[in-house]
Amino acid sequence: MKTSARILCAALLAGALGEAAGQAHQPPKVEADTYVWEHTENPYSGDAEAIAEGQRLYRSTCYICHGDTGARGPNLRKSKLKGQAFMKIVIQGRKGTQMPAWKGKLTESEMWKVYSFIEAPLP
Repeated sequence: MKTSARILCAALLAGALGEAAGQAHQPPKVEADTYVWEHTENPYSGDAEAIAEGQRLYRSTCYICHGDTGARGPNLRKSKLKGQAFMKIVIQGRKGTQMPAWKGKLTESEMWKVYSFIEAPLP
């Protein structure tokens, strides 16, 4: 390889590495959580009527992906996300997955009822 070609390759490589290194030091983009909560904790925990309504809602909205013990989506009864952390995923959806945002389709109360059903012990 000629000297000028080597210099050009070295310059291009240095530029690419410098650009990649510059990008690696950029802070990750974090979207602000602007959701205004009606309830900071589950208002329906242990409420048999709410759990039954949550089951009905789960069957009509969540079951197609999550099934009873996971399917295309994970088993929600084994989720490590609890309370508002779980609800944020339901409200906002999860980018890069098939999980849609339910905000505007279900009320927050309906979502908490679904969560109550998921958290309730199996019969």
